[in-house]
Amino acid sequence: MSNIWCRRLPAAAVGVVAFACAIASPIAAQRAQARENPFDGNWRLFNSSETCMVKRAPWHMTVRNGAVVGGGDHPANGSISATGMARWTRPAMVDGRPVSYSGTFRGNVGSGSYVATDHGCSGSFTARRE
Repeated sequence: MSNIWCRRLPAAAVGVVAFACAIASPIAAQRAQARENPFDGNWRLFNSSETCMVKRAPWHMTVRNGAVVGGGDHPANGSISATGMARWTRPAMVDGRPVSYSGTFRGNVGSGSYVATDHGCSGSFTARRE
C-alpha cells in the first residue's frame, strides 16, 4: 500500500483502511532507510597500534540500518552513513574505557583510525565485509 494512496483517502475514511495506512507509512520508511545504507551486514575488523596496550586485535561488528552494533564482549555503538562516513565507540579490551573510531567505508571494505583518550594511545583499523 503506497503512502500516496493513503494520503488521498477522504477525511471520512475510517476503520481498516485508515489503520493500514497508519501502519504502512513507518514500514515504508524503514524499508527506504534499509536501502539507503549499503553497509549493512557483518564485518571483520583488525585493529593495529604502536602505542596502545593491545597492539593487534581482530574483532567483529554488525551494521543494521546504518547502526553499528555488536562486537562480542566489547560491543560497538555508532553509525555508518549511506555515504560511508563512520563513527562509533567501543569499550577497550583491557579495562572497558571508551575507544573512539572514525573512518570511511566503500563497497566491502573500510579503514580509519581510533583513539583511546583515557589511555593516551591511538591506532588504525581495516574492515572487510564477511
